[in-house]
Amino acid sequence: MTAPPPALELRAVTKRYGTVTALGGVDLVLPRHGVLGLVGENGAGKSTLISVINGTARPTDGQILVNGRAVSLGSPSEAARAGIATVFQEQGLVANLRVYENMLLGREQQFSRAGVLGSAAMKRFARKVLGELGIVIDPDAITGELAFGERQLLEIAKAFALGHLYPVEPIVLLDEPTSALSDRETDILFESIRRWRGKASIVLVSHRLSDVFAVCDAVTTLKDGRVSGHWPITEATPDILHEAIVGRPRSAGYYKESEQRVALGDVVLSLRDVHVPGRLDGVSVEVRAGEILGVAGVLGSGKTVLGQVITGAVRPSRGEISVHGRRLTPGSRIAALSADIGSVPAERNTAGVIGMHSVQSNLVLPSLRRFRLPRLPILSSRRQAETTDRWIERLRVKTAGRTQQIRNLSGGNAQKIVFAKWLARGVRVFVLDDPGRGLDVGAKEEIYSLLRNLARENVAIVLISDNLPEVIGLSNRIITFRSGAVSAEIAAPAHDKPSETSVVTNMV
Repeated sequence: MTAPPPALELRAVTKRYGTVTALGGVDLVLPRHGVLGLVGENGAGKSTLISVINGTARPTDGQILVNGRAVSLGSPSEAARAGIATVFQEQGLVANLRVYENMLLGREQQFSRAGVLGSAAMKRFARKVLGELGIVIDPDAITGELAFGERQLLEIAKAFALGHLYPVEPIVLLDEPTSALSDRETDILFESIRRWRGKASIVLVSHRLSDVFAVCDAVTTLKDGRVSGHWPITEATPDILHEAIVGRPRSAGYYKESEQRVALGDVVLSLRDVHVPGRLDGVSVEVRAGEILGVAGVLGSGKTVLGQVITGAVRPSRGEISVHGRRLTPGSRIAALSADIGSVPAERNTAGVIGMHSVQSNLVLPSLRRFRLPRLPILSSRRQAETTDRWIERLRVKTAGRTQQIRNLSGGNAQKIVFAKWLARGVRVFVLDDPGRGLDVGAKEEIYSLLRNLARENVAIVLISDNLPEVIGLSNRIITFRSGAVSAEIAAPAHDKPSETSVVTNMV
């Protein structure tokens, strides 16, 4: 019996933007019903490759085949008719629509009879797809009222629904699908992939190598717009993939433990008996100059709220917050900014930067008063440009220049600008919420080195993260949260790091 052709095949696909080659002769094969992992550094070409496959961008050269037939995909709608659906890291749902309406947005005509929309049939369809994937969401719920992770699962269900809407088996492109999911939601996603692997073919783009090893049959690595390696998953290891992604072996000191400070300074940040009704219950925390305090806990434990209280985003009902012994007005972002508290939020693209603005506009925003000309209500353009250029060079940001829109940067370079805007201000307290989320291993290493440098400069750092190896490897000390309260304080010296088990035991 002749083997079926691959669900998707790329032959020598090249994509150029002017003189810049984003993809250089990429060959890729996705077997029918296969799950292929696609990994690479930020800027390696993964997003461009996805855009070429889903019809957002046309290749300059090369050929794309779907089920053995050459296709020309001029738009996302043409790709959808060919069975190709994409789930992006940044969601594209309409908040005020119901779940079933979002799932079938743009495809309502299939449920229309004599010009009348069949809402009941649409709800039945949505309930069937969600049930097949094991996703427990009410099809009649308002999308905007769902948790972020539930909305991400809805995006995934919307992609798999193509298999029922068109006479084709779907090819689903998942772009960082687990980056904002809880452990429970990630388990649901992986189980959904396993359920559908006999009905769909899947490309999983992820910076989390653990995701790739959990569900993929094979993995392909990209570097500088070219395929740098391909392995059956049984022959791949984290170290092999790391070297193919960044072009060098993974260093033993990934978290720079040898650079961890031993002698810490005075207390910089202090919280005393902080309460937020239903979220924090009598939390007291101190962080010293040069210390990295790791904060771990499950979803809803209170760890994220802690960061929001420190930065003034959430007002506690009682308790004291002070920096260098000076009490702050609680729930005031202005007071936090005046105390030189900076933050790197988990939702970088929506809360960390203004995507439509330039690199320079984003970088100087927290420090505008420092660029004001003496006795004049005018900002110095020259000083803003000099500051931006200095930080671009210092953090090795890959950008076309200070005027480039930040939405056009890779994730790692956008994250560097989030750091730079606070470093340019000279923050003394830095609150980081999952700073490595969505970054490749190379970009993470650069961020980790930056944190070590900040600690040497006596910045007090609060590191909130779902990545336990990251928390353990970087922190001097770890506090765990459970039900809105600190459940344990764990020492994490460079020479004697706690185990993940010892940390998790205090989280659950």
